[in-house]
This record gives sequence, structure tokens and C-alpha cells, in this order.
Amino acid sequence: MENKNNFLYLKVYNKIKDNIISGLWEDGCQLPTEYDLMKKFNVSRHTIRKSLQKLSEEGYIYRQAGRGTFVRHVKSRYKLTALESFTEQMINRGFKPSNDIVDISLEFPDSKIAKYLELEGDEKVYKIVRIRKADNEPMAYEITYVPKNICPGLGIKVEKDTSLYKLYEEEYGLNMDYGNIYLEAEKCDAEIAKKLNIEKNSAMLKMSCIVYLDNKKPLYFVECFYIGNKYIFFASMPRKL
Repeated sequence: MENKNNFLYLKVYNKIKDNIISGLWEDGCQLPTEYDLMKKFNVSRHTIRKSLQKLSEEGYIYRQAGRGTFVRHVKSRYKLTALESFTEQMINRGFKPSNDIVDISLEFPDSKIAKYLELEGDEKVYKIVRIRKADNEPMAYEITYVPKNICPGLGIKVEKDTSLYKLYEEEYGLNMDYGNIYLEAEKCDAEIAKKLNIEKNSAMLKMSCIVYLDNKKPLYFVECFYIGNKYIFFASMPRKL
């Protein structure tokens, strides 16, 4: 019986989510009442409430006391429980990923980057600056630093639609193990705002991340500035006592 109830709640959850993502239920529109949803899906009130709760937790809907339930602006979700590339994230969300390359250079890193990547003073890094897009809409401004000694010739391999993860794994045969992610809320400065076509001082989510190989050596360090109203970060965390 429990498996059947779980199946029903996930079926309702997936159907409502599909309606939101497809645009059938647009941003800001009011969802049918719980009673109407019960009739529509032929399930119990408990099943509807469980489905709506999951959608609310994941940022798809919000509730207003005395008014009802509404569709929230659909944000791209960055899962903090798995190491995924931007390309993988966008494809999983049904978007077409692309990049605008702002700059690619080979340079000596500053002391902060060198420390993150555990480099000696005479080691260079590729600095790759890109605007990350979904369906040709700017989503984030990204600066990636990769040691030359790990990925020689990387600079000439990066093109408009290149996935760095694909290069790491298929071109260089590297095995990524894990990443340490740090999140901060910031206001967008004038330079990045111009690149992303948003207002200066707009809300940004700054993600800094160091990704390590299976030999525990740093592969890359990235700073990515996500447009605040287009992204939601989430994690699923078990409780351990």
C-alpha cells in the first residue's frame, strides 16, 4: 500500500512540475485548489498535499495564506549533492546550453589561485572566462583556472559549445572525484552586469568551487556569478545522529 501511495504522489508531483516547466502553467498563475486537484488526479487530499509540499521545497510553487498556491518563477537548479557541469545541468532541465567566450589566457596565477590549486611559483594556469547561456539567455559569468601541467594545450581546445568536463574526461582521461563548493550572496558589479545584460547591483549568487581528481590533486578552481533570479541552489541532506 505504501509503494502505491508513493507512486501516486510522485505521479501527481511530476505532472504538475511538467505543466510548470512546459509553460502550460505560467509564472505567477494560480494552481487549481486542492479539491480540484483531487478530482483531476483522482487521489486523496494527503497525496495532493505531499506533492505540493515537494514542489514548494524545490522552488516551483509558493503558497499565500488565504489566497492559494501560485507558480514561482522557474529557476535553474544547481544540485549540491552531485558534481555536475553547467552543460549537464541545462540539458537535464530541458535547455540548450551554450557559451560566449570572453577571454582565454595562459598566465601565472595570483597567490590565492596558486594556493587553491596547490601550485608552485613558476606554474601557469589557463584562465577561461565565459558567459554561460541556456536557450541563448545569459545565466552566469564564469572564470575557470586550470593548471597547464594537468591539461596541456587546453586553451586551443575550448570553443563556443565546449564542455570542459567532456574535455577533462574524454580528451585528458581525468577522473574527477569531488568538489568543495562555497556560496555567497553579492551585488553584481558594473563589468559583469554589462556582460550579462542586467542592472548593476542586481542580486548574484557567487559560487566558488575547487574540484579534485581521484588522486586528491586539484583539477580546477572556478568562480561563477549566477543571476540571482534565474537560479536556485538546493541540497538533499540526510540527518545523522
